[in-house]
Amino acid sequence: MLTNLGYTIDKQSERIVAPLPMSAVYNKPQFVSQFVSLHRDSTQPTLVTQLLTTALPNVFAEYWILYDDNNRPIACAGANTVMSDSSVGYVGLFEARNEKAGTIVLKAATEWLRHAGVRQILGPVNLTTWLQYRLRVDTDEAPSMSFEPSHPEFYQACFAQAGFVKAVDYYSTFFHIDNIIDGYTNYTRGETLDSIHLGIQFWNTLDFASSLSPERHPNLTPQDNVAKRIYDLSIELFRGKELFDEGFTRQNHRQIVLNDMISRPQVDNSSLLDLSSFVVDPQNGEDVGYMACWVEDNDTLVLKTVGFVPRVRKSKVFAFALVETMKRARDVWGCTKVACALMNENSAAISERVGGKSVRHVYRLYIHRPAPPVMHSEQSQQHQQAQAAETHTLPEVSLKSTESSSSNSTTHPASTSSPLNAESLRKEQDIRLQMYWNQQRQKMLALRSRGRAMARL
Repeated sequence: MLTNLGYTIDKQSERIVAPLPMSAVYNKPQFVSQFVSLHRDSTQPTLVTQLLTTALPNVFAEYWILYDDNNRPIACAGANTVMSDSSVGYVGLFEARNEKAGTIVLKAATEWLRHAGVRQILGPVNLTTWLQYRLRVDTDEAPSMSFEPSHPEFYQACFAQAGFVKAVDYYSTFFHIDNIIDGYTNYTRGETLDSIHLGIQFWNTLDFASSLSPERHPNLTPQDNVAKRIYDLSIELFRGKELFDEGFTRQNHRQIVLNDMISRPQVDNSSLLDLSSFVVDPQNGEDVGYMACWVEDNDTLVLKTVGFVPRVRKSKVFAFALVETMKRARDVWGCTKVACALMNENSAAISERVGGKSVRHVYRLYIHRPAPPVMHSEQSQQHQQAQAAETHTLPEVSLKSTESSSSNSTTHPASTSSPLNAESLRKEQDIRLQMYWNQQRQKMLALRSRGRAMARL
């Protein structure tokens, strides 16, 4: 049986049968407990509990558990609308004991979103891109780091069987620390942040702990309010970027993102505070960038988030800050490796040009491709003629631009596509999807050439 917050779904047809009152389906604390019990080490139980019990602003969310014949939970998933655009939805918080079970809950989640009028569905995303998303799809035998997805290989098959296709890949690159320090030192020619009149302020010199609960610390100074400074910089750095949820509040960030980061068992919190930093303009005290990083597995420096405001990006501030941080990690913490986390293809290539050959981990974001409509030959001919008269537009399977307006239309995207058969639809959509992402990469390269490169999320 598949249950969620208000519906029961027939296991054979995998379609919603009838709405039921919450009390007829489950006891909420028991549901949350069973949902959490399915989650592996990649997603902390405390975080999952918080996400299921804490409402995000302007978001509609639903969760499912699939039970076997012995009434044991064997798969779970969540679905939600995106806070900045209700016509886009995420599927995430996904775990499964086998491929069939996983496919069933993913299909339930996508059907719920389609019924809610969502036009584009991405996954896996755990409610928001501020939190963990994507699947790891490389074949490297090294285990996942704390910031990486960790899951069985059959999860890829679950998403494929549920109608998802590749949207875009992201990468983490791993280097020997001496090689990448030498590469950036050569690039900077021995200069430092002082040469461009900027300073670095490490988090261990500030009151990070009090900033997580400012309501309890009324005397907290603006400088010591680390959490607020991180949030304000993040909004400035990533506003308008694809997939960035601008509606995520400062309180959500403190209570969910930062608490998740410091409670991961793999993360050395002392190293997090000692190596993470703000880059500051000493003339006016303005924050112009920040670095969030830590030591993992006793010998690896994880560079999780590195970003700078547009006005300083034309300088070598990125390289100056990295060299200082990496030397500190090597000399103080004994690090021998560096992990540059979750980058796009262009950023990964740049890191390899500087640091030399790397080991890559690959992560994939998927987009749901609606099933093609079933047509009789006469209907197909009429539909083909109608399509010929239409203006060519980007197919629904492509990611929506962040500049697009929200749409609450309940029209199923499949009704706007008109291939003669399923195979031709798949080929056409895959080609258009690849063309779309190539265009996006070209746009990002053009922005970078004008000195307005995207900060790494």
